[in-house]
Amino acid sequence: MLSGTKRVIDLRDEKKELCRLLGSITMARIALALILCVGVFCASQFIPLMRNNMFYVLVAFLATVTRALLPDFIFQGFEDMGPLTTRFFVSKIVSVGLTLILVRAPQDLVLVALADFMGGLVALVWSFATARNRYGVQIARTGIGEVLSELKSSAVYCISNIGTTLVSGFTTFVVGVVLTNPTDVAYWSLALTTVSAVQALYTPISNSLYPYVMSHQDLGLAKKLGLLAAPALIIGTIAYCLLSPQIFLLLGGEEYVKGSWVMVALAAVLPLSFYSILIGWPVLGAMGRVKELTASTLVSGLVNAALLFGISMLGQASLLSICVVRCVAEGVLLASRALALAKCRSRG
Repeated sequence: MLSGTKRVIDLRDEKKELCRLLGSITMARIALALILCVGVFCASQFIPLMRNNMFYVLVAFLATVTRALLPDFIFQGFEDMGPLTTRFFVSKIVSVGLTLILVRAPQDLVLVALADFMGGLVALVWSFATARNRYGVQIARTGIGEVLSELKSSAVYCISNIGTTLVSGFTTFVVGVVLTNPTDVAYWSLALTTVSAVQALYTPISNSLYPYVMSHQDLGLAKKLGLLAAPALIIGTIAYCLLSPQIFLLLGGEEYVKGSWVMVALAAVLPLSFYSILIGWPVLGAMGRVKELTASTLVSGLVNAALLFGISMLGQASLLSICVVRCVAEGVLLASRALALAKCRSRG
């Protein structure tokens, strides 16, 4: 997505090259999806819950693939986010509407994945049709060399971009290992779901700001956005804490309400992650400071792993201490990116 957006900005007036770019990136994504499909199937053989629900696993995987194939980098490169907004609402109406209509009992879980897949399929067809009709860009046949080139050029973007996901994933793994109470694990999973839901709201902001800064080399909009977002983040975080019992009641039922304090313990991640994302690809990435961006991600991940290892070895691992570590790791990520930005600006 990120490397593709950069290429589109450079090739806006070269329709033939844009078609080849769309073709090579799409083929690269399909190749990765096929490899991951084999990985998912093999992993499922060792995880009883997945092995016993293979149809659900495969449908859910297909739903994920449809979202991964979306050519959003074309729209971002043209700084034209309107079609993405329309498509998002239409596809979500389809998936949520089908879920409400079809799902009636726990055994209908597979229908949730099917509804998600149908919504993703609508979004996929809509996006490619809009790219063709709006810009004259459609998939062109490319060679294996171009596909491999796209995979190679996007690798560094991938490493930098998955940092937060890896931190959350590793922390969840540690939670499952060191916490013996299944209820605590459930509390963590529910709270992390709410954090991820809020962070998903940041993605459209980041995706739209990245091509703007890259095209205009102007940090003024990012600075204004950071200032204007502060009051909303403060109010939103307070509301997130106050409504935590109601949110846990909605997500898990009455027996989980007493674990809503975990949301409060993780609340600091919300404002910290907004600014770490804002300074990330929309600013440092657009300025070409990919090395500094990658370094900040690695530092945060190492701090997170070291602290989790330390509290585990000292016998201090608890749900609260793990929440604190998660907040500290996010703070380190923000601080390291802010420091990198300050150094870049001081050098001119």
